[in-house]
Amino acid sequence: MQGGVYTHKSLHKAFLALLLGLLHISCETPDPSDWRKPHPESGINASLKDLHDRAQRNDYFAMVHIGWRFDTGTGVQKDAREAAGWYRIAAEQGGHSMAQNNLGCLYRDGRGVIQDYKTAATLFRSSSEQGNRHAKTNLGWLYERGYGVPIDYSEALRLYTGAANEWKDFKTGKMMTGHPMAQNNLGCLYRDGKGTKADPLTAVKWFRKSADAGNHHAHHNLGIMYERGLGIKPDIRKALEHYEIALKDGNIYSMNAVAWLFETGKQVPQNYSTAVKLYTLAAESGYSMAMYNLALLHLNGRGVKKDPITAIEWMLRAADQGNAYAQAKYAWMLEKGIGIRQDYSESAKWYERAAEQGLALGQINLSLLLASGAPGEKDPVSAYKWMQLAANAGNKGAATFLPTIATEMTPEQITQAKLLASKFVARPKIEDTTPESSPILTEDQ
Repeated sequence: MQGGVYTHKSLHKAFLALLLGLLHISCETPDPSDWRKPHPESGINASLKDLHDRAQRNDYFAMVHIGWRFDTGTGVQKDAREAAGWYRIAAEQGGHSMAQNNLGCLYRDGRGVIQDYKTAATLFRSSSEQGNRHAKTNLGWLYERGYGVPIDYSEALRLYTGAANEWKDFKTGKMMTGHPMAQNNLGCLYRDGKGTKADPLTAVKWFRKSADAGNHHAHHNLGIMYERGLGIKPDIRKALEHYEIALKDGNIYSMNAVAWLFETGKQVPQNYSTAVKLYTLAAESGYSMAMYNLALLHLNGRGVKKDPITAIEWMLRAADQGNAYAQAKYAWMLEKGIGIRQDYSESAKWYERAAEQGLALGQINLSLLLASGAPGEKDPVSAYKWMQLAANAGNKGAATFLPTIATEMTPEQITQAKLLASKFVARPKIEDTTPESSPILTEDQ
């Protein structure tokens, strides 16, 4: 390390080896939160005929096991619809908590059934009320995002806490570790101050517990804490160590984070080529922020040949996935005619999508476009509303535009615009860790 910056040779060699390995990682790398491997005592070696015989005698665990086999394709052809049928019988007739959780996962993900978050929430709630930690984690995830239930961070915090804490196995008398994904998600709530006062120290504690259990999302989050010095002394080496562990498990968020470090040269040697490789891996795996960052590199010719056409393609893909930054940038490219035919009306539509998510940049640019009348007739009321919202968010530049827009408005129009701004509620799209996947066979998995 030289002056707080690690040498290019050592870091580049390490990450080159890592990149070569990543090229062979499947995008479907099993998540540590999946728990698809059954418990040794769950009858994994039982024949399907034996399980069917037991199911006919109303053995609900046997029904769950048959559903599990069809859900995972273990010993049979994978068939989510068939799995749903077996889970449903065990859940509805037997009130089996594992069946309720697993069927809830199918409804949440739309596998074998029509996607229905409300039904998923009902099933997770029934299972969690029986103490199922996996269901508590899954229900907390729904409350955190408002899928099928109102957004309620306090309820998500309560559910995650119940699943994350250690628990006693009364059969053995041993203390069992908490649910790793619940621990990770609980750490995120404490870090971000959702449902509780922001507490980075407590966040680090939960991330460590989850990481110790092998959860790559927690390793990524520990990387963030070390990189930014949240609840812990900043240490870029430790940040990179945690990012690397997450990277090896195919964590797309860590790919993007490390790429950004190399792009910006933040305490590591700046290397656009390495950034492009990592952004591309994450983008091709479906991460919209990586798509956005990759598009910017193509747009500006960093690490690759300047190519506005490729830039617009990646920017649109990210915008289509709901990334507000990409939506605003794509709108700007449409407005300026960069990499695509100039189209003010289409530009206004994309600016509005970013603005609706609460992005000040989108609100300002949409306001200016509407005030100019470029998409059609001038709309000073909407222009003032969006600029007011950006100003309310603390953007000083937006505040300076308001008097100019107001010169073409009547007092009544200004009052109307302010009223519209006061009623606005941002609806940001969350793109983050996937929920726990089904299925489980035993509560102690």
